Amino acid sequence: MAAVFGSPREAGNTVVDGPSHAHRCDQLLYDDPELRRPAQPGPSSLLLAVTTKGLAVEKQTGLDDNLLHSVNVSDSPVALAQGITLAGILRRSFRLYGHRLAVVDEHTRLTYRELDERSNRLANALIDTGLKRGDRIGVLSETRPEYVEIYAAAAKVGLTVIALNIRLHPDELAYCVETARPLLLMTSGAHVPQIDAFRNRVSSVHTWISLDTADGAFLDYEEFLLGGEETDPYSEVAPNDIHNVLYTSGTTGRPKGAMITHRAAAIRGLRLAQWFGLDERDGFVGWLPLFHCGGDESLYATLLTGGVFAAVHKADVKLMYRLIEREKLTWTLLLPGVITDFLHDSHRRDHDLSSFRFAIGYANMMPQVVKELTRELNIRFWDAYGQTETSYLLAHGEVLPGAEPSLHKSPAPLLDVMIVDNDMIEVPVGIPGECVVRGPSVMSGYLDDPAATAEAFRGGWLHTGDILVRNEDGTLTFADRKKYLIKTGGENVYPAEVEHVIAQHEAVQEVCVLGVPDEHWGEAVKAVVVLRPGQCVSGEEIVAWCRQRLASYKRPRYVQFLGPQDIPRSTTGKVLRHELARLPVSAEQKV
Repeated sequence: MAAVFGSPREAGNTVVDGPSHAHRCDQLLYDDPELRRPAQPGPSSLLLAVTTKGLAVEKQTGLDDNLLHSVNVSDSPVALAQGITLAGILRRSFRLYGHRLAVVDEHTRLTYRELDERSNRLANALIDTGLKRGDRIGVLSETRPEYVEIYAAAAKVGLTVIALNIRLHPDELAYCVETARPLLLMTSGAHVPQIDAFRNRVSSVHTWISLDTADGAFLDYEEFLLGGEETDPYSEVAPNDIHNVLYTSGTTGRPKGAMITHRAAAIRGLRLAQWFGLDERDGFVGWLPLFHCGGDESLYATLLTGGVFAAVHKADVKLMYRLIEREKLTWTLLLPGVITDFLHDSHRRDHDLSSFRFAIGYANMMPQVVKELTRELNIRFWDAYGQTETSYLLAHGEVLPGAEPSLHKSPAPLLDVMIVDNDMIEVPVGIPGECVVRGPSVMSGYLDDPAATAEAFRGGWLHTGDILVRNEDGTLTFADRKKYLIKTGGENVYPAEVEHVIAQHEAVQEVCVLGVPDEHWGEAVKAVVVLRPGQCVSGEEIVAWCRQRLASYKRPRYVQFLGPQDIPRSTTGKVLRHELARLPVSAEQKV
């Protein structure tokens, strides 16, 4: 018997209390054998780690995890017959919704049929360069229609998209490209200078393509695409093939590439479509980058259900207003740094936003802003908890128009969530513990980083690194960030990375970086700095030092100088971060 996507708002196969409108969701059903809760993990549990070349089955033996054997099960007839791929759900939509509008921006309008034809041409052009299933291609671009075409084309022929973060420093981008080793790289014109800064350091890329005006160093994207055949290449793609790699910062300061399979990408889109009651009447304001899970998952959910994806190259709320009014768009993510602009910009009242029915974001970070937003626009808000490694829909709480946001969140369907102690024993209701997850939308490890993968999948569960509490009613409450992660404007910043950079300054003796509440960004980066004896440096100089070595969103917004005697420490000399976090944030510290 097929399992209906679990949602607290369903009766049978009809959404009766979903956002705004009800519809049948029979075609969004999916029954996966991985949903069966396995036995309590022990020393002999199996860890599945997928690479772009196949599936490795790793047996854990005590503290020494030894790779016993590798098997490529992705292409077995049974696996293919049972599987679901992103390519499959895209082809379904291309057939069903051919005449409907699929992708727009200010100047471009593509129907599903046109998107299908153009992605076919691009897929065939990529094959003509010698690329084959499992090969990697890099993309460095803001959100635009061409990015959607690239994702669709890659899905059709089993290429892995290395989705590079445009906000990274050239040195960080170089690290990603050097470790991922894409054979082809596409970039928008705005980011050619970033590529020029590291191009001579990478050897894997044999083809460089510009999405804008080409020059001698870059092929022209449109000419390249039109050189491919219009027929569907129909290459075999398996559910466990890696569709894309999304980068998330690591505690060691280096970006880590989370590998997302075709099945995981498809399930992420299916889950969003069901949970939010999407159909062909919906349209997404796609200002989030497609190298973020919030962007690509929302794209898949939109295309799955025949909706419109509006590509917005940056968080320009005036453009967002215009597209909502013109295309009757219905939903988006409003994260710290954008939600306040979206709510308070004076041009909002000049536009008809009546089609807009819900937004997703972080209500726990700025509850009063969310309350005002839902009241002013008469919309619902979904308070999100998730991460790149699992999906941004790990748990959500609903906020009705004008209501006070609750901290309780319902776990998403098709995910098995446990709250455990340090020994991987499930803790009782009401007791904080680490959130660990299993399910078909979980990533398949970090790209070419077996040590980080083994650490993340201890005991056969994905460790989120976040502390949550399970409530009596089964909902979850976020308690703390186990790894001191700072979430600023929708971006993840790990203090260790920023501390490492600041500590290299010759005037700095010690530094501690932490997140502080910020009305605009949700959280902001603060650096508490101890200078060497006799040294003198300003907060502006610290920030300038960071700007030369880090992505801009990682640099401190506040800098506070303390003497070494003012740093709170444990008996072992460890800095007590929670006490530093209680220090007041003043205007004098702002930089």
